[in-house]
Order: sequence, then C-alpha cells, then structure tokens
Amino acid sequence: METFNEFDMQGTAPQRNFSDIISHAFNNFVKIIGWSILVTLILIIVTMVASSLLGPLVGYNALEAQAEMEDLMKDGGFTDPGGMFRIFDVPGYKESMALSYLLGLLLYPIYAGYVYAMHKANTGQSVAFGDFFIGFRQNTLQYMIFGLIMGLAMMIGLMLCVIPMFFIIPFFFLGIPYILFENATALEAIKKSFATASSNYGTILGVSFISLIITVAGVIFCGIGILATAPFFYAAMYSVYCAFNGVPKQIVPQPE
Repeated sequence: METFNEFDMQGTAPQRNFSDIISHAFNNFVKIIGWSILVTLILIIVTMVASSLLGPLVGYNALEAQAEMEDLMKDGGFTDPGGMFRIFDVPGYKESMALSYLLGLLLYPIYAGYVYAMHKANTGQSVAFGDFFIGFRQNTLQYMIFGLIMGLAMMIGLMLCVIPMFFIIPFFFLGIPYILFENATALEAIKKSFATASSNYGTILGVSFISLIITVAGVIFCGIGILATAPFFYAAMYSVYCAFNGVPKQIVPQPE
C-alpha cells in the first residue's frame, strides 16, 4: 500500500484564516481545472447512465414518476396529512433511491482523487488522469465507510429543516484528507476531523459554507456550471488540511 505518513514543507500551506485558505484553494483549483471538469463530466455521465439502467430493475420510470408527482401536487402538495413526502408513494422510487445511494458509495473514493490532484498541483507535480483514481488503489473501503457515515449525518441534518446540515459539515470536512494522507481508517479520520473542527470551528465552517455556495452557484448557471465549480469543494478541503496539518510529504511506497 502507499501512504502519506510524514510531512515536508514542499509546496505551500496557507495561514489558518479564512481568506488565506480560500486564496490557496483557488490557486490550486485553477491549476487543474481542465482535469477536474473532465473527471466531473465522466462521473456525472456514469451516474446518469447507471441510474437509468438501475431504475427499471425496481420498477421505477422517471417519466411516469414525474407525471404522478404532478397529479399528487394537484391533489394537495408534496406531503400527506401525516407529514410524509408523497413522492415515496411513487412505484419504485424508494428502491431507486436506495440503489442510487449505493452507487454513490461505490463511487465515493473518486473524491480522494480530487484532493490528491490538488496536492500534486500545490507541490508542482504534473497531474495525470489516473491520479483521480487513487482512492480505488488504496483504502477504498475506508472511503466508502466514511461516505456512509457522513451521508447519514447529512441526512439527519436535512431532516432537521436543512440548516443544521451546514453546521455538521465542518466536523467531516477533513475526513478524506486524513484517510488519504495519513492512512487513517474511516473512524480515525472522523475522530481527527472532529478534533480539528472543534478547535477551529469558525474558520472551517466559513470555508466549507463558501465552498458549498460556489458549488451551488454552478448549478444555478444552467446546471453545466457545476462541472467547473464542484471540484472547488475538494480544493478547499485540501487547503484546510494543509493549514492545520502542514503540506503532506511526497507519497512513498510501503511494503504490502
């Protein structure tokens, strides 16, 4: 296995403040924006194709579901008298969502690739297409476990009127870098991320919130803008890690 197990001040690390971290993230982000757009586009296409193939397996038809939802809206809105979302009554919807969530977990290691690419950009190394798949070469299961735990936490935040989700994110913000650079398990990464966020909550909250806003802005700009803006979230993630932990040393081979 390969691991980032030491630190070396090659590359640059931002100061531990909001403006310096965002500036550092943007500088790394623009260096690999072409690669990021390509990988994000491929990820979206794979997700869309897989979802369209998996839906019929559980009896879910997107066009029929849209028509049924329009009928439900005419009959009284998105929720029933008990407060449950009526979309869950659409045939195959719950099963389709479960399969989509599982697909998301299987693809979750790809996000480690964005962080790794930011690291290579920061340390002046050439970025290659294969770098984005480092998460599938090491600690793959740990990324999936982390994604599952974080996803459940985000789901709880969404159920609590959405706003709490934004305050939860900082505690998970450094999970991927800790798994990638320190070879941590999912639980170790969460513990380390919680500890860092607890001591620097205001700064990490501000960075994660702005990163989400930038991503949402990409959706607003005709949707296609997300190809360019989505990877910024991981650039910010890497910069926050560098600010509070130093720049990771070059990856080195470890015996199996």
